[in-house]
Amino acid sequence: MKKHINKLAVFGLMLLGLTSCLDEDPLFDPDQVENVVEFFDIGAIAAPGSVHPLYISSFDAVDAVELELIISYSGAHDNPTDIVVDFEVDEAALDAYNEDQGTSFEVLPSDLYTIDGMSVTIPAGQRQVTKTVTLKTSQFDFSKSYALPLTITNSSYGMISGNFNTAIYAVVAKNKYDGIYEVTGEFVDVNNAAFYGYYPYEVELQTQSANTVARYDYALGGLGYVFNTGSGLSYYGSYAAIFQFDDSDNVSGVVNYYGQPAGNGREAALNPDGVNKFVEVSADEKTIDVSYYMIQNGALRCTFVEHYTYVGPR
Repeated sequence: MKKHINKLAVFGLMLLGLTSCLDEDPLFDPDQVENVVEFFDIGAIAAPGSVHPLYISSFDAVDAVELELIISYSGAHDNPTDIVVDFEVDEAALDAYNEDQGTSFEVLPSDLYTIDGMSVTIPAGQRQVTKTVTLKTSQFDFSKSYALPLTITNSSYGMISGNFNTAIYAVVAKNKYDGIYEVTGEFVDVNNAAFYGYYPYEVELQTQSANTVARYDYALGGLGYVFNTGSGLSYYGSYAAIFQFDDSDNVSGVVNYYGQPAGNGREAALNPDGVNKFVEVSADEKTIDVSYYMIQNGALRCTFVEHYTYVGPR
């Protein structure tokens, strides 16, 4: 479900002598172009064309996990000397990204990660060096979207890139229930017998806390539940299930993401007579069975009996 988009290089800008970087060797006369020092891609850019590149990395919620950053001396020329590169946390860059993209990332608090200094040395003869940030994902506030914005402030050799001198690393903590699942099941709307379930299809279960996940529906493009009316797809406004798990991996409760109840009177509830269990055979083999209700204005509106089969990480 992930999108992979290649960055486009504007050849004319290079002819004008503007500082830029392609994250690859240039396809023109190397003697006319200087190498640049930059943050190198660690994955697909979340929003190509944004004011700064942002990379999203997801990790299990554990005491310590490593995020690796790559600082690069990019271009056609070899590196003749040790290059000391300094960088810093740049809150203004994250503010600019949020304004540009309409997002709400918060700077990752310093007590949630460790880093051995804010500089690296690219050894002579090498093009890249890795800097490790140790994340304390088990301590993350799952209700917040964290990001670490970094900007290169100085380089002892070479030109600092004009496009990739800043990089923003969004970091997401995931519990063990998180992931992409194929869902099958049965659905009944007691108010309209013509409605039926849109199964099988894929959904995301997105971490909300250490022991809860919310149901993100790909067919809807948001948190919710899509069904078939008999003449097309529809969904229930202000209704999306959050599944709660106890220490024994039982589904211990279901609540509505939009409120209990939401403004339209809809809430969620667990059917205690269902299987309601998460089973993990291995990291790649997981299933969830859950039975639950949608209650509207105090009356039963819908019943759901669903089986989730793990497809992979989101």
